[in-house]
Formats: sequence, C-alpha cells, structure tokens
Amino acid sequence: MRDLDAFRDTAFLGLARRSKRDPYRLGLFAAHLDPEERPLVFLAVQGGTLIITDRRVLEFRAHLEVHGAWNVKEFQGYEVRRNLDRTQVRDVEHHVRPASFGLADAMEDSIVLDLPDGPEAIIVSRGPASTLPPEEFEILRAAVVGQPK
Repeated sequence: MRDLDAFRDTAFLGLARRSKRDPYRLGLFAAHLDPEERPLVFLAVQGGTLIITDRRVLEFRAHLEVHGAWNVKEFQGYEVRRNLDRTQVRDVEHHVRPASFGLADAMEDSIVLDLPDGPEAIIVSRGPASTLPPEEFEILRAAVVGQPK
C-alpha cells in the first residue's frame, strides 16, 4: 500500500498550499493510488480534494459513518467521487465569477474539464475571493493536459 511518500514531489495548490501536510491524511489518499502512480497536483475543492496523477483526475470526498441526520459518529477515510482517465480530458478552463447564491461580494471559483461527453465543473471555492491564483491554475492545467496554455 502507498503511503505519504507518494506526495513528495506533488504541487499543493489553492488552499492546500497553506495547509499542514498531515502524514496520516496523505496516507489515506495514497491508499487509493496504484503502486506506480504519481500524484502531480493536490487541490482542496469545495466539499473535497482533487488529486491529479500522472494517469487520472481523482476527486475525493470524506467518508463518514453517520447515525441519524446530524450525528456523525466517525470519519472513515476518503472515497473516490470522480475518477477520470487523464487522456480523456481535452482541456481545462478556470472560471472566476460572481457567485450565484446571493451574496453581493461572493465569488465562485471553479475549474471546468472538457470531456468527450461534455464539460464537467468542479467548484474550487465560494467566498470573498478566488483561492486558485492564475499561475497555480497553469500548474494544474499543465498536469492535466500536458502543456500550459
């Protein structure tokens, strides 16, 4: 099983660049990687984490054991919500626009993957400002499609 050493050369972008690189947490993500798969980019997104590897685009969500509507009993690790072959992604765009949830100054920061079946959006953040600077988006884009724009 892979461990946190898999993330030694990974670029931590957006809010993840300021986060503590917790060995336990990274080990939970690494358990989902193939033995020779290399994570290139780690990005915190709304409700989860996006990891771009040399083979795949993986979106993770926390897996929680719950009892009732509001009683979270235990964190169980991470589960893969989206698993895309990198070769299927034709392009990636970065959109920063006023948020649609009603606050006047709020922004929605998202990336949009151009796939054969149509675009798929991943919301990076909703808040007072974008959390993915343009230079970091170029690192993400190059990791996904192989070249900067």
